Amino acid sequence: MKEFIFYTFEGYTESPTGKVLENLQILGFEKGKNENEAFTALINNNQWIIKSGFNKDKIISKQLAI
Repeated sequence: MKEFIFYTFEGYTESPTGKVLENLQILGFEKGKNENEAFTALINNNQWIIKSGFNKDKIISKQLAI
């Protein structure tokens, strides 16, 4: 099984001083035979991603070298 990290440019975070910062949002890590299988697992196991308004088409993945 291959492991992937999934992230997006959507959203932002807030610094401890209250300043809004644009950054990447890590959505999760999943394993699968390939990227598509891992992505399906990510969405199935983390329904909050879609419920929170993240666009599935804007989620980026990279295979981790382990």
